[in-house]
Amino acid sequence: MPLDYLARLERARFPLLVRKASDVDKVRVLKAAEYITASVPLGPLNTAFGEEGEAVIFGLTERGESALRSPLPPPEAPLQRGRHDSLDD
Repeated sequence: MPLDYLARLERARFPLLVRKASDVDKVRVLKAAEYITASVPLGPLNTAFGEEGEAVIFGLTERGESALRSPLPPPEAPLQRGRHDSLDD
């Protein structure tokens, strides 16, 4: 989850227009997680194939502010390939 982007938004002035496609993707994720309120309209600008997109961020939610105040969870352990534990024991 793009929590570093959320931290940058904490100091932003709203409403904030976002036009970079990679940032629009971060807006989608943060909006889906209910960390921000935003509008990401469907349209020709918001496709996965361009460098530009469009979204408007209206602000952080209480959940988003809480995520910024809480300590980061520990990183997940890497997956190990080729190891098969049997549940039949």
